[in-house]
Amino acid sequence: MLKRNEAPSFASVAHKIGEPRLERVLEKLADHIRTDIHNAKFTPLRSEVRSNVKQLKADAQQFEKSLNRIDLFQQLHLTFHDTHNVRQAIRNVIKWCDQGLSIVSGKAGRRKQPGRAICAMIVIEAWTWSKGKAPGANNPKVHAICDEYWLACGNQSLGDPRNWQTSMADVLASHSHLRHVIRDEIRAHEIAP
Repeated sequence: MLKRNEAPSFASVAHKIGEPRLERVLEKLADHIRTDIHNAKFTPLRSEVRSNVKQLKADAQQFEKSLNRIDLFQQLHLTFHDTHNVRQAIRNVIKWCDQGLSIVSGKAGRRKQPGRAICAMIVIEAWTWSKGKAPGANNPKVHAICDEYWLACGNQSLGDPRNWQTSMADVLASHSHLRHVIRDEIRAHEIAP
């Protein structure tokens, strides 16, 4: 049992999962969480990306209008280089912008908290390795283990352990490459008796 101000350890998390030998691999896998939290500082907001792509599209359209004015000069027999290739490049930029805007959602929403999905992923994979089957997204015991592992990694508790339900559901529905990497690291890690 943890004392009031005592942070959980990787050993206590491994014990709650039901396999104390997981302690070392859980400690090693915590680096994935730290990396995700660190890298999130450099990830632009979805709204910033959309805004920049919209601005690029507007600038390309303005440039195309400017080229139309050059065509008027050419009618006056002023020589300019052939603008056909330039126009095609502009159309490609506009097309690329439209494709990008269709991929990057414009809906409002909160940014996912960095590290949380990876934390849930590690706990789910460790649980699956230990128990032989994945937990459900509504499993309160696994919610509590996620929160304890999150604390062991040096982060603040989410408060109510049920706050892990969305992260767990996202992980269970995902087939990300990182999930397979974590699964392989748990399987391959030398677990001392």
